Amino acid sequence: MSRSSSVFREMVKTNARELFRDGKTAFFTVLFPLLFLAMFLGLGVLTAGGSYQIAVAPSPDQKAAVEALGKVDGFHAEPWKKAEPPAAGDLAGYDAIVRVEGREASVVIEPSRFGVLSGIRSALADNGVDEARMDFRTPDGGAPFDPLKAALPTGLLMSLMSTAFFGTATPLIALRTRGTLRLLGTTPLSRLTFVLAQAPVRLALVVVQLVALGTVAVAMDFVPLADTLRLMTTGMLGAFMLFAFGYLIAARLRNAEVANGLLGLLMPVVLFLSGLFLPLSMLPSALTTVSEALPTTYLVDALNHDLNEASAVHSLTVDWLVLVAATAVLGGLAARLFRWDQGEDR
Repeated sequence: MSRSSSVFREMVKTNARELFRDGKTAFFTVLFPLLFLAMFLGLGVLTAGGSYQIAVAPSPDQKAAVEALGKVDGFHAEPWKKAEPPAAGDLAGYDAIVRVEGREASVVIEPSRFGVLSGIRSALADNGVDEARMDFRTPDGGAPFDPLKAALPTGLLMSLMSTAFFGTATPLIALRTRGTLRLLGTTPLSRLTFVLAQAPVRLALVVVQLVALGTVAVAMDFVPLADTLRLMTTGMLGAFMLFAFGYLIAARLRNAEVANGLLGLLMPVVLFLSGLFLPLSMLPSALTTVSEALPTTYLVDALNHDLNEASAVHSLTVDWLVLVAATAVLGGLAARLFRWDQGEDR
């Protein structure tokens, strides 16, 4: 075994121990994203109950759809009773109006009754409707809030950002604060070896997070099993981009507490401006311009291709290319600016 590979392996082990030795870092890297995801999933479960009145619009598949929906606890499904079809945007007192045509379905729901979404989605899927061809809308044509679906991209981004920021940038800054990086700079250890040694344990965490996300998405019938590879690819590209940004932050800063405060403030702002909580069309024009310049906006858009197709703005190819380009730019800047010590000139 060569000396360089032995050094790299020891550095990987040391970084893994350091990552989980600090309780605060371990919490924000592993437990905090899971708690956030559990909160949204719990909200979705709590809102899924109740009693709902559902009408099924006339179609050759009307009878089968009424029977499938009627099997869901709390659902009172019946055929549309009037001679004329339901008018656009008019729920006529129902909580939801469903139209099924073969493997496609369109659903209009009352915005405040989003707890009906999970049951309708599951019932229609069991009745042979393609999950990807279900169109859910509110009477005004907007997309209804679905806490279960919202939990997945939100939880994933929180996980990736926590790992990149609190699990990567902050520990590196803490090493600089303690003078450890200055000592390492006096050894033959190269900067590239040191930086690459940070990757294995953190990428392993990302893989675990992505597998957990994919498992939940498939179990909830949000994503077909065949499409999870594409979702995993998006997640990995997003992780590389965020890690590059984390390394850039850690390249020169030397105060871990200040960095934690800045990163804690940055995370919700970035999540908001990336279109995760509100569609970009609802943001003021000035904020839209800022949003379009953020790589995380394209990460959210790429996730929407699998989790919320109606909200996707760009093609998946464009989203992936932006993430790759952002990773190259941010990573290049991080490599150029990284110093063992802030006062180092070379």
